[in-house]
Amino acid sequence: MRLHRTFKRLLSVLSIRRRLFVTSSVHTLLTKGLLTIVMVAVLAASCGSGTQNDHSAVPDESDGWTVAQSDPDAKWLPILATQDIAVGVKRIAFSLDGLVGDDEPPTVRVSLFALDEDREAPRSVQYARFISYDPEVKIAAHGHANASVSDRSLPIGRGVYVVPVQLASAGLWGVRLDMSSDDREESVRLRFSVRERQAAPRVGERASSIDSRTRDDVATLSELTSDPDPEPGLYAISIAEALAEDRPLLIAFATPAFCHSQTCAPVLEAVKAVWREFASDLNGIHVEVFQNPDDPSRLVEAVAFTAWRLPSEPWVFVIDSDGVIRYAFEGAVTEAELRSAVEWVVQDGTG
Repeated sequence: MRLHRTFKRLLSVLSIRRRLFVTSSVHTLLTKGLLTIVMVAVLAASCGSGTQNDHSAVPDESDGWTVAQSDPDAKWLPILATQDIAVGVKRIAFSLDGLVGDDEPPTVRVSLFALDEDREAPRSVQYARFISYDPEVKIAAHGHANASVSDRSLPIGRGVYVVPVQLASAGLWGVRLDMSSDDREESVRLRFSVRERQAAPRVGERASSIDSRTRDDVATLSELTSDPDPEPGLYAISIAEALAEDRPLLIAFATPAFCHSQTCAPVLEAVKAVWREFASDLNGIHVEVFQNPDDPSRLVEAVAFTAWRLPSEPWVFVIDSDGVIRYAFEGAVTEAELRSAVEWVVQDGTG
């Protein structure tokens, strides 16, 4: 019976893939990758009841980092939201399946392990910060030119947890998530692979110069962005033009209307607010993920988005006046975080 419930739980999670809004660049990643993430990442949850779990049907790994969830009745199931994980400082994000309605988000303590070296002693222990989804943000019905799946389902949970970690080497890493609320405690182990180099541009690299489209290239801004309330100043110059100027640059790759994680719209709002505050010292650009946001039935990825090798959306970069990337945010980012990054680059100039 316990194995049967575990199997049903895994099937429930795997069905999420069919209900996500995806861009064509991340469809393959989600199709093939979510199975790996869930099967390799969901592990040994317990409700704090003190009951011994039966591990007779799971792989023979005695250290707890097994491909199993030992308590199928656990309330919260973490899902890794960060896709581009490589050596260096990385902002890991995860959501909780089971966190719904008016539930108070549990406190989550994150212990980081380098599994190829030491599966017992954590490299760091810290608390994750919860960023709630805006309940007003909706996803528009759409399709993709490559026939990837799209529907009206919502993302998992009510928000995303973020925590910065230092990943010193490539290989297998893991986090133990100790989750607690007023009446419940659970612990789950999540493991993931770290590559030597991430797909997206990295901090310290020069930003890629490309002639992205501007408001001068179109009749209306609806041809450039799916933002229902666009800031015209973010479409005034191309990436190439901005990098040629001796000014820092704030650039967001986001698709507010079609974002599968529902984080693009609030991230773009944060970008707009911060850019308006620093417009005299900073260029700002929004690049819509899709080339044709005004034709949602057959969306095609924008040239600038693919040129920057971005495996997901949204991404926000803060670039200094020398054209070097100083901050890179994958997924949800708050206005306060973004303001702090921009202030640092504007004040320091070249970083």
